[in-house]
Amino acid sequence: MNLNKVVLAVVVLAFLVGGVFFFTYNGLVSAQEGVDAQWHQVENQYQRRADLIPNLVDTVKGYTAHEEKIFTEVAKYRSQWSAAATQEEKMEAAEGMDSAISRLLVVVENYPQLKASENFLALQAQLEGTENRIAVERMRYNEKVRDYNTQLKKIPSSFVAGMLGSEPKVYFEAEKGAQDVPEVNFNQPGTTTSPFVSPSVTPPSTITNASIKLYGLKTDVELGENIIFKLSAVNLITKPVMRAQVILIPPSGMSVTSSDNAFSGAGQYTATFDLQPGGSKDIEITIQTVQTGDFNVEGRVNYYFGTDLSTAEDYTLQLPIKVRNKRPI
Repeated sequence: MNLNKVVLAVVVLAFLVGGVFFFTYNGLVSAQEGVDAQWHQVENQYQRRADLIPNLVDTVKGYTAHEEKIFTEVAKYRSQWSAAATQEEKMEAAEGMDSAISRLLVVVENYPQLKASENFLALQAQLEGTENRIAVERMRYNEKVRDYNTQLKKIPSSFVAGMLGSEPKVYFEAEKGAQDVPEVNFNQPGTTTSPFVSPSVTPPSTITNASIKLYGLKTDVELGENIIFKLSAVNLITKPVMRAQVILIPPSGMSVTSSDNAFSGAGQYTATFDLQPGGSKDIEITIQTVQTGDFNVEGRVNYYFGTDLSTAEDYTLQLPIKVRNKRPI
């Protein structure tokens, strides 16, 4: 009788252990498939952009044939993307292409006839749409990676993952330094004296000659409250005009609005403006929360002075936000 009870207990325990292993294993497989499937979506959008690049370059080259350096750089990263054999290589090539295309579009600003070309405008619209899709799919990919990596650390998933040799997935990270808020001070155009400072809610009170900052005013909120960012730009140099562009990509499903007359809505916020010598601009950007969790808002800041493209600077950044459940009343 006692032996039967022992056997029964062993059988029940084996079923329980087997059941836990079965469901945990299936959960890990589903999470991994989710990451892989989302990566394919990222690849699809980058491939769409790579397919647009030859036409874009040919159109721009028709007006700016002497800008050979930037054309060579764009072609190099496109070739790297096509030849990349691993996910890490594709990420590296994609980030290089991000920067090269940004500089190509800065070049375009100096050619009014090109900017007015119907062919270029059509290509630019397609490129902007693709960039929006890339930003969204990258963010969704990182969310899948976060969920998978978190599952690997939890019990009992960590034990099962160890038995299977499962490794954490790689995030599609922004360029080094992207987690910092860019604050670039100039003694003269093109001279960067302090390219990055630690994120701060309160902006510094002293500015040497010019700066552009994007920082969080309210980034830890309850569901239903608004996330608030502040864009602050100042041009104190005597000459020339500073042209700046700021792009902000909210988490998937959240809408963004601003106090400025700029493109905003579900998907992204984009503002392009010129600051005359001695001019300044402050914009408040609001993101409406629709889900709880820890997220990253992707931002991009680029600018240059006058028509001197050697002064161009381009920064990508991640701005962390937290949305909590409402406290019970």
